[in-house]
Amino acid sequence: MPRNPATEKPKKKPVPEQAKEPPVPEPVPAAATATRQAAKAWRWWDDTVDKSEKFTIGSLLPDGYTVQVELDNRGAAVHTVKLANYFASVDDKRLYDKNPAAYLAEAKKDPKKYKGHYKLLNPVSYDGKAYLPMATRKLRLYFADDDKPALTIGDLDKVFWRRVAGAPSAEGAESDSISFSYTIKRRPNRKGSEWQSILRLIKTYTVRKNDYSVEMSLSFENLSAEDLRVELDQAGPTGVTKEDVRADSRKAAYAWLEPSEKESKVEIKLEGRGGGFLWGKGRLDELEPGKENFLGHRTDSETPMLWIGTTNKFFGAMMYLVPTKQGRLDAPSWKAEFYYAAALESAGSRTFLTGVKIPAFALHPKQSRQLKFDIFTGPKKRNIFKDDGGKYFKPLYRDLNYLSTIELKSCFCAFESLSFGMMWLLDVFSMVAFGNYGVAIILLVFLVRLVLHPLSKRSQVSMMKMQKLAPQMQKLKEKYADDKETLQKEMMQFYKKQGASPLLGCLPMLLQMPIWIALWTGINAAIELRHAAFLPVWLTDLASPDALFSWSENVWLIGDTFNLLPILLALAMFLQAKLNPQMSGQTAASPEQQKSQSMMKYMMPGMMLVFFYKAPSGLTLYIMASTFAGVAEQYVIRKHIRAKDAAAAAAETTVRLPGKAPRSSRPKKSKGPFWTKRG
Repeated sequence: MPRNPATEKPKKKPVPEQAKEPPVPEPVPAAATATRQAAKAWRWWDDTVDKSEKFTIGSLLPDGYTVQVELDNRGAAVHTVKLANYFASVDDKRLYDKNPAAYLAEAKKDPKKYKGHYKLLNPVSYDGKAYLPMATRKLRLYFADDDKPALTIGDLDKVFWRRVAGAPSAEGAESDSISFSYTIKRRPNRKGSEWQSILRLIKTYTVRKNDYSVEMSLSFENLSAEDLRVELDQAGPTGVTKEDVRADSRKAAYAWLEPSEKESKVEIKLEGRGGGFLWGKGRLDELEPGKENFLGHRTDSETPMLWIGTTNKFFGAMMYLVPTKQGRLDAPSWKAEFYYAAALESAGSRTFLTGVKIPAFALHPKQSRQLKFDIFTGPKKRNIFKDDGGKYFKPLYRDLNYLSTIELKSCFCAFESLSFGMMWLLDVFSMVAFGNYGVAIILLVFLVRLVLHPLSKRSQVSMMKMQKLAPQMQKLKEKYADDKETLQKEMMQFYKKQGASPLLGCLPMLLQMPIWIALWTGINAAIELRHAAFLPVWLTDLASPDALFSWSENVWLIGDTFNLLPILLALAMFLQAKLNPQMSGQTAASPEQQKSQSMMKYMMPGMMLVFFYKAPSGLTLYIMASTFAGVAEQYVIRKHIRAKDAAAAAAETTVRLPGKAPRSSRPKKSKGPFWTKRG
């Protein structure tokens, strides 16, 4: 778009000052020439400023605000959103917890050591273009009697909007806001010198204390005496950074309303997978970079769209289109079309661009309409999205089903409610442990072990009983080696006679699997573990590998850090394999089978070492604590079984029959010096 409308005298060259008017005629700058006819270029102008300016609302001090929003007047966009309670590194969090004011000073003094507060939304550069979050990108203006646009502005996000002057927020105020304006003007004829205002856009951002929502409103005012129609392309959240240390877990998220006879339900879909699971090499999925994926108007359909956003492992930014009528979730009057696109950061790294397109809507003379968005920018926490008593909970978050943006990555046998229950227990134990989530993980493991102890004991008893019966089973196998059908019948009869069953050893383990997987998925998705310390100098971030020390070069499978916790986990797995009682037939197995079983004792710990070497230390701590607890439990159970068997053997009574005992059972007499028996 052109520079500012000026008011300069006719037939003089333009000057850069804002108070001057453009000459008559003046060519339209490059921003508009591609979208307007040259013959009409002299007719349009816009009221802007000629430089980029940055403004901030909210706060990073512990004064109640949860976010600080840095705004750019270019496109009236968000430059970045910083979270007051989350940081880029552990060092930042530790210093902030000691002294917030001192931290802000040190962060400015030493930016290499202190990376600052966590930046959730950021500018994105892709394919030679710069994209700012929440920028107003494109606009088309129609007159009522014409189906062709009278004006098309294809790069409204590159125009410097004018800040609307207003009273600054008072100290201690519960909210903070800022507004920008953009006005389109028209010259009635080529020789006229007076500019007439046609359309004004006013964009307002508002943040409130104890609220992770950023409210954004966009007002359209028809300043002319004619009927207008306006079409808009509004960018959404973008620039969410990579958070997962092992994979690029960023996704484009969107939701629609699925009505039913009883109750409407908000359905969510997450698009985009990335990242190598173990080695972080990354890969792109079926999404074509740069291509806008439209999700449909969803207006007159049975499944209207509600919001769109982008998420990573722990954080999310979701833009919800607020309806004009209360009592409903969707906003059908705007006929909004949501879209997202993948933007490459590198060969194996990708972020997302999101937005919403508003089809042409009518504006009568002197009429105004307002488009409102509620933009959540914060952590993906269960108590924010679900718990009524949560500090930052809003019923809107629950109604929009933001809870489903928490990726549990569980299999079919682990229910989400069970995983969220484990996350709730983790919060409870953290309060018992005075905020130490490492201790909370260990307490949670022992609680689950205690609850499942009866099943574990029954499994151990069954397995040890099968171990004792292994020699008899081996004889049956040798006896009926050529008759499989008879062998099966004899084995079943033998099991029935002995009161044993091989399934009793496996069934308890199968029943425990949903609980173990729920624990695994819940801990893996818990943002509470991010930058949470277990010990002062080790395991200072339970959401990352423990990284006891590092080196400069990258080693295959290991990387550039030495992680001690996965080695301890492998040791625990090895001890568990050593103590685990053998199953039926394994004690009398063939040499090849015994060799294979021996190899598995070393292979499984080795595989776990590779699998968990770069895993979050909180997750590895849980697996290790659970494994060591299982080893201790096996030892206690086996000791108890041996003591019980010994007591039963001691309780047996021996009765002597009259007469001499059989010769085979008589004690041998000692021999004399001449090899003769005495007595």
